[in-house]
Amino acid sequence: MNIFRLTVIKFCIVFFIPLKVYSQSTEIYTDLRGNKYAAINDKGMVKYKVEDRSKNTNFRSYIQLYKYDSNDNPQAEKDENGNDVFVYRTTRHTERQKEGGCDWKVSGYFLVSPDIVNKEGAAKAQTMDWASANGYLTSANSNVYSTPSFAVTKGCAAYRGKDGLDETGTWRVPTRGECALILLFYKKMEETQETTGFQPFALSPKDLTYYWSATEKGGDSKDAWSMRLYADDKMTGYGLNTGYFDKEKKEYYLRCIRDIP
Repeated sequence: MNIFRLTVIKFCIVFFIPLKVYSQSTEIYTDLRGNKYAAINDKGMVKYKVEDRSKNTNFRSYIQLYKYDSNDNPQAEKDENGNDVFVYRTTRHTERQKEGGCDWKVSGYFLVSPDIVNKEGAAKAQTMDWASANGYLTSANSNVYSTPSFAVTKGCAAYRGKDGLDETGTWRVPTRGECALILLFYKKMEETQETTGFQPFALSPKDLTYYWSATEKGGDSKDAWSMRLYADDKMTGYGLNTGYFDKEKKEYYLRCIRDIP
């Protein structure tokens, strides 16, 4: 067994057992407009590890929205009356319970985007920095989780679902714990391709494919957690990862999730 598989299995043993009593499953979810998605249902898990994210007011923060001008300088967004605009974003956090607290539980029921999402929120396989993936100004790439942050409509915050009609900000980047669930079930979700259009996670037959999580590395302003996969999980496997200067210097791919109450 390789180190990648050991990483995620070790986390899952601590986070998700006892599986003999409690379970998670993949489902096909149909929204009100008839769009079909692969979904992960965790509502059979131990209750203290699962929550309805919409009812946890600490999971999201209400922060000021910015946009980039033609020179890539941030400018505050204004409404029609000239007032500052505020939006919700996932509260910045680390894997430590007392540092934001967002990775201590997982969403009870969530959809996974069928496509890789680019920086502009479109279905396209392009890498990006951590802050853009999470809908923050790029200054978030080099400061700690507790630093006051500002939003931009990028990454998952810009993604609007399969038909492009979901409200901006309804999709988000999965936390480290939710990434662990995705790693457990990604093959099952890929099997729904004919029904949901779900595209493979691994993009190369021989090289690792990395995806961002929303969770930053505790005690480190320059790193964040990610998930990594090979095309053949029997050959080399998958795992959760935090590298050297990932948040500050690396660009990874993005898969988004949406909470279902």
